[in-house]
Amino acid sequence: MVFFALNRCGYESFSKLNIWDFPLWVVDGVLSAEELTALRMQGMDVSGFNYALELDDIAGIQDALETIREHHPAQTVWVSN
Repeated sequence: MVFFALNRCGYESFSKLNIWDFPLWVVDGVLSAEELTALRMQGMDVSGFNYALELDDIAGIQDALETIREHHPAQTVWVSN
């Protein structure tokens, strides 16, 4: 499973699950550069897009999901909202 957080609330929901064995993808602005670095230094698999997405940007979210699926084929992607 892969988690895709579109906003800070989605990231916080993911972090409360405390299941850091799964990859996490975030859009720009969800985590600061310092937070991304700290998570990666702890060995967590975190990837960040360099652009933001709005919850109503269906085409943008679909494009992002395609990118995630290229990196994690045949895995379920959980999307926060």
